[in-house]
Amino acid sequence: MFPKEGRSKEWSPVSWHSIAYSEANDPIGHIGFDRFEVLINAVPCSVIGIGEVVVRPEYQGQSIPALLFNEVHHQASKHLGAEIFTLFCPPRLVSYYGKHGYQRHSGAVYFLQQGEKVLSTFEFMHHGDLAAVGEVVLQSEPW
Repeated sequence: MFPKEGRSKEWSPVSWHSIAYSEANDPIGHIGFDRFEVLINAVPCSVIGIGEVVVRPEYQGQSIPALLFNEVHHQASKHLGAEIFTLFCPPRLVSYYGKHGYQRHSGAVYFLQQGEKVLSTFEFMHHGDLAAVGEVVLQSEPW
């Protein structure tokens, strides 16, 4: 499920899931999400962390992620009250998430790994009004 770059990392679990099903009622796509508190330039901010974006290979190219992202944005805004959505991705996937309305954050991003604060080697992407620059510090593992 994780790209090869993320397999050795510790990840925060998520509580909410959006799942797409085929006409035969088989799961074909998934996005996990949850509310997280982060510090942006030392100011607390509530965000929705997106993770575990996956679509079965035989259903790729059919706009399944677009449907899932739209559903997550709608449901998380409605039920969790947050308007900023964030995700971590390897640099090679920046353009992919850009197609879904996510922008690359240009500031430094830190998260926990084995209890220590480390500088992220992943791109931090956001959808919604997030400061374009500045330091982002998670009090948890990435999602």
